[in-house]
Amino acid sequence: MENVTTERLAFRAPQPDDGDAIFALMNDFGIVKYLTSVPWPYKRSDADTYIELARTGRAEGKGLYYLILDQNTSEPIGTIDLRFDPEETAHFGYWLGTSVWGRGYASEALAAMLDFGFGTLGLKRIWGAAMPDNPASIRVMEKCGLAHAGTMRVKRPNFGDEVGMVQLDMMRADWLTRGGKAIPA
Repeated sequence: MENVTTERLAFRAPQPDDGDAIFALMNDFGIVKYLTSVPWPYKRSDADTYIELARTGRAEGKGLYYLILDQNTSEPIGTIDLRFDPEETAHFGYWLGTSVWGRGYASEALAAMLDFGFGTLGLKRIWGAAMPDNPASIRVMEKCGLAHAGTMRVKRPNFGDEVGMVQLDMMRADWLTRGGKAIPA
């Protein structure tokens, strides 16, 4: 997906020197409260841990992890990943810095990831999940054509609790019906 760009975004794998930028964006409880695997308080070393997870996940064929970049400035504004499940299925996760919320970047990034997953990787099903009290994220997925697939419970080890999540998914056939594009509605 490194060669994928959208109207306003570009993507690349995180590098060791991205730790400061990731930390500056992610050190915000407004973001972390909606995520299941990110520690709070978020430390600079947590950014390095994420970068290493991205490197090993890619090397071991477990997933693809990308920084979302503002195409005009080449500055990171968030991350998006695609983690592989069995049987040509994958699930995604994303977050954006709060300073860019409400501008349509999440929909643009997710549409690009869906197109890459179905079009380039040939996946059969891609799914994601969001907490019910994060309606903006649910709306992003709906805009990109994902349909409600149920609910699930997910442990948040760093908060010591378990949360309900709304699961949405898209099948390759649905993506093809949309013309082979997950263009946000």
